[in-house]
Amino acid sequence: MNHANMKKLILLAAIVLVTVSVPAQTYKITWGEEIKLKKGTADLDVVAADNTGLYFTETRVQVRSSFLIGATYGAAVKLMKLDKNFAEVFDKEYKKELKGLNFHSFQALGNDLYLFATDYERKTKRFLVYGSKVNKTNGELDGDFIELGSYELESRKDDYEMKIRPVLDGNYFLMVSNISGKERVTIAVQVLDKNFKQKESAIINLDNNPDEFTLTDVVYTQSNKIVLLGKEYELSQWGKKKKKRMVFKQYNMAVYSRDGKKEHDVSLETENRFVITGKLIEQPTGELLLAGFYSNAAKKEDLNGFYINKVDPENGTLLLSSFKEINSGMLGKSFVDETDDDDMSKQEKKQAQQAKDNDDEDDFPNAFVIKNVTINPADNSVIITSEVSQYSYYSYTNSQYNSQTRSWTYTTTHVHRFTNKDLLIINADKNGNIRWLNALPKSQVEEIRTTNSGYSPGWSYDYSSSGYFANAGGMPFYSSYSSLISGNNLILLLNDHTSNNINPEYGDKVKTVYNFRKRSNVYGISVDLSTGKFTRKFIASNNDETILMPRHAYAVGNEFFIPSWRPHLMAKTELKFAKISVR
Repeated sequence: MNHANMKKLILLAAIVLVTVSVPAQTYKITWGEEIKLKKGTADLDVVAADNTGLYFTETRVQVRSSFLIGATYGAAVKLMKLDKNFAEVFDKEYKKELKGLNFHSFQALGNDLYLFATDYERKTKRFLVYGSKVNKTNGELDGDFIELGSYELESRKDDYEMKIRPVLDGNYFLMVSNISGKERVTIAVQVLDKNFKQKESAIINLDNNPDEFTLTDVVYTQSNKIVLLGKEYELSQWGKKKKKRMVFKQYNMAVYSRDGKKEHDVSLETENRFVITGKLIEQPTGELLLAGFYSNAAKKEDLNGFYINKVDPENGTLLLSSFKEINSGMLGKSFVDETDDDDMSKQEKKQAQQAKDNDDEDDFPNAFVIKNVTINPADNSVIITSEVSQYSYYSYTNSQYNSQTRSWTYTTTHVHRFTNKDLLIINADKNGNIRWLNALPKSQVEEIRTTNSGYSPGWSYDYSSSGYFANAGGMPFYSSYSSLISGNNLILLLNDHTSNNINPEYGDKVKTVYNFRKRSNVYGISVDLSTGKFTRKFIASNNDETILMPRHAYAVGNEFFIPSWRPHLMAKTELKFAKISVR
């Protein structure tokens, strides 16, 4: 057997490639009527769904005050509920309730829905966190806000961040706050029940420099341990202009007691494998897994495989390490068909290339990002989906002279570029042993452009995609994917180029979709959890009227509730919802 065939067989053994003829899932799509939204809608988020309907938030840009051509702009947040047929149940805006406060989020816990907000007291230099239960029949708050936390900070400009999520089988809230100062990293951890009664509270001081550290994960275990995972960075030069930027150095992981005392550091690197990314996973049995990608070199410049480590939080040791090698050179291959009309003018393309050539583009390299972890209730096995994701930003300014007023008008265009490529699906048993790993080649490129001049604010986006406290908002709108488990299958929902109507294999080139309005379909991809094999099926076509947003889909049982959103700055936003039932 020659070397090429031997290499091919090794790859076949490492990653499942074959699409087989198995009974395919069926998909039924049901559309609701168009929902009338006001001008200036900038973001939406599906926050919950139950047997009575669907709940989502709308964020609008609105003028707070104006004088002649000057103006200040704020954001108005409201909660909308639709019934099972997508008819409106209520439309509630929280101007009065949030007066003087900053909206943080809506969160679901069990069958209940909650609203969280923050405030800053200048006199005492304290940040405060508030919460209130929401009546799901009419959107009204069940009583006044309750104070959940109060933290003294050095100044108003301190980096204050907060994240709230359900833990302990969905019976409690984990509230993690970044209350760091200029020279210290401090994390506040609270565990609250559904009535906001405090179960645990701890303040954790880390030894890291806040400029060189990012918190990436926090877990509160069933054995009442707090586990922190973080990234350390160091300053390095990059690009043609030798700009300085912080580059990843290493991960660190530590176990703390319920009152915030450090008990163990956990060594993550074994057998000359160096961790690139990490995600903490707590099993229903209370066992803790750490999953991610590794490199064979200490510089961590290349991705060489995927790992799962089983961690004992009681003594901070690794109980098991499972690895699967990946040929990263065969990932992320794609091509662009220049005949596809992407609605970009020649001038826009020229400006984009110029920004790249001038090194003005803030470019974050391709990286596998673990997007979703699902525990299969049938056997407590773990299904991990990870995506090659890249975000970049640049801006350029054009000028126009008005001979009548003898003045110049300057217009700045801000370009957010999102690239989402291959998916990796990893299946492991309940103990963390990797069963199989499969790659789904895809390529999605989405550019979102906003403009502002002396007469227009444009849309303002604050995009962040890294770190534990990241809040990326609505962008990207039409890229990426969502998933659910149906029987013994993982169902992936995504937009793909109309030419990619069959399952590509690991290492194949795929056509890039960047004109979702004219050149994309919605596909359902069924992944057999026993073998990792794919089956693809067409669901619907996107068009000028509707473009489905798989990343924003909300999964309940065997159904996806998915929005189709067409934002317009100077006109009303077009919004519809669809339900995709999987059988």
